[in-house]
Amino acid sequence: MTATPTVALPRPVRGVKVHSRQTLGSCVPTYGRIELDFEPLPAGVASSIEFACTASPEPAPEFEDFLAQGVMRELSATDTEDPEARRGAPVNARVIVRAMSWHYVDTCELVFVRLGALAVREALNCVAEDREPRLVETRVRLLF
Repeated sequence: MTATPTVALPRPVRGVKVHSRQTLGSCVPTYGRIELDFEPLPAGVASSIEFACTASPEPAPEFEDFLAQGVMRELSATDTEDPEARRGAPVNARVIVRAMSWHYVDTCELVFVRLGALAVREALNCVAEDREPRLVETRVRLLF
């Protein structure tokens, strides 16, 4: 079996913002905010993610891990948990997390998996449509 060839990100996409609002009256923790930059990589260099921010209200390694999981799954085109997941060739990119916000009660790890995937999709849409990023506002649906 041969590996699927990866595609290089053709240009930088900076300031991709994704926000999942808390559903009022709901006990499901769906709040989260992120801002990411996407940079092209030279041929043969694997995708990576780095955290160049301070999370608010404080650092949260568990949320960072889940955000990285969502980003890397979507870049590698292996996100099979979401039926609406992007399909296509894997993309190589350097991803820089500029901002991240969460809440003690209204956030769970799965929110950041979905936010990461949505941010990658927005960055790839920006490249495909030759435009700047738009704010992606959603209420992440969690399947328990």
